Amino acid sequence: MPEYLSPGVYIEEIEMGAKPIEGVSTSTAGFLGETARGSTKPTLVTSWLEYQRKFGSYFGANKYLPYAVEGFFRNGGQRCYIGRIVQSTATSASTKLLADDNAAALTVTAVGEGSWGNRIAVKVTKDTDAFRLVVFYWKNQKDIPSSDPEADTTTLQRASIEIYEKVSLDDSSPNYYEKKVNAISNIVRLSKEKGDSGKVPSNWIQFLEHGIDGVEHEDTAKKLSTNPDSRIDLGTNASTENDYYKNMEIKIVDGKGKDQTRTITAYDGTSKIATVDENWTTNPDNTSKYRIYNPKLTVSDYTRKDINTPGEKKGLTAFEEVDQISIVYSPNSESVKDLTKVLIDHCELLKDRFAIIDEREAPSTRPYDTKYAALYYPWINVVDPETGLLRLIPLGGHIAGIYARSDVERGVHKAPANEIVRGADSTEFAVTKGQQDILNPIGINCIRAFPGRGIRVWGARTLSSDATWKYVNVRRLFLFLEESIEEGTQWVVFEPNDEKLWARVKQTISQFLTRVWKDGALIGNTPEEAFFVKCDRTTMTQDEIDNGKLIVLIGVAPVKPAEFVIFRIAQWAGGSSTSE
Repeated sequence: MPEYLSPGVYIEEIEMGAKPIEGVSTSTAGFLGETARGSTKPTLVTSWLEYQRKFGSYFGANKYLPYAVEGFFRNGGQRCYIGRIVQSTATSASTKLLADDNAAALTVTAVGEGSWGNRIAVKVTKDTDAFRLVVFYWKNQKDIPSSDPEADTTTLQRASIEIYEKVSLDDSSPNYYEKKVNAISNIVRLSKEKGDSGKVPSNWIQFLEHGIDGVEHEDTAKKLSTNPDSRIDLGTNASTENDYYKNMEIKIVDGKGKDQTRTITAYDGTSKIATVDENWTTNPDNTSKYRIYNPKLTVSDYTRKDINTPGEKKGLTAFEEVDQISIVYSPNSESVKDLTKVLIDHCELLKDRFAIIDEREAPSTRPYDTKYAALYYPWINVVDPETGLLRLIPLGGHIAGIYARSDVERGVHKAPANEIVRGADSTEFAVTKGQQDILNPIGINCIRAFPGRGIRVWGARTLSSDATWKYVNVRRLFLFLEESIEEGTQWVVFEPNDEKLWARVKQTISQFLTRVWKDGALIGNTPEEAFFVKCDRTTMTQDEIDNGKLIVLIGVAPVKPAEFVIFRIAQWAGGSSTSE
């Protein structure tokens, strides 16, 4: 209470009535998957061009995330977070910049883990108490020059280049490397690690090294008595399962066969002998060590529960801290055991986001029973920008973009169906009405091509068997309402829990729902028909009030899509008659 200790005129500001509730975003997507390069921390991108700057472009067979992100923006998406997935054993490439006295000055590290960092070079030119830094990155190993990258005009054209002038080691300078380089670069980070002198780096051209994608197994090779050129004895600690290491990459990392890399074409689990695709330049012997890289990701690589430090989390665990995400998608999640279930569990736990799933083969029964996910089938063909040929890809990124487009143009209450899939050339399979008659009742949303109308999303169902939550737009509308009301009423916490507060809360929510009703999201000719809000002694007992609880009961009548449009037509023997 204010104090009035002397005569005078006093003016006070007070709050009364409702506070506005701002609707939350419903179209920010979170993508999980492999990228060509980049950080493994969740990163916001707002365009396909920005994605390419931060994560590279298309790469490798069965690497679908770039196509998903491009499809998202092409179909109307505006914001998404990228969760780059690598194996938990992956490491970042790095190198030391040296000063004039050859002492380590600074450490340069790739922004994210993986062997891509081994294709980074840095060129330093000293300038008194500052230095010029040029960063080069090559997508392909064959493009890396053997000399000064700036002097090799052929490979220079195929490199991503970042140039930083007058970089300073003085933390009070506007050109301090934390501000000048680390805050901007999409490729490297500079740091002063233990043992680094912090002196100004001298003239230097250096490649980053020791970036690893993920180690499956490493040990010392055993010498083979016969025909060692294309084989290697992996020793007693190797797997006993036949062909376990097949198609994995193996590298001799030291000894006589240093830096030899091959692909394992066959493996005998009994003898522990691996056969490689090309003879060793120098035969491995008992002094050689090898390292096997496993290109296959597991569900633990996506969840990354091994990192719980705030701000350092990765994968799906990091997405838990990004409140803006409302759509979650990982291309071809069915190819990673248990990943689809983990994505659904993530959405059901947080209750503020929705998962998109795509399957290449149509299920015969409902694969999951959840109101927090929708499944789309079949995959689509798109024109691959790098080859000009058609490429078959999962379609979830395009669907996420359609969600965003529909939300902006019509609202989250509009079913994201009967919408054109932009960028789709064709579908892998032509789904007929008869086939969809079987798939639609079990919650499989089909993508169909209609003559003269293009390729369209022809389904709007969740995977729930509960008829109340049958439709995607109903589930996402409630996510929108719940999250908006939660964020818009945080001011209520610790306020005096009395009739005045109850009235303000009721008025606040009623005004928000009235706006939602006017936007066409709720059924009813009047607000009273569309929703109700109760917050009084009928919604909470005195015991609940005494224990600090304020309980509000809200009911809304969401619009449902016209899924089955029926015109009943009959012959009518009508007309006009005259009489006198």
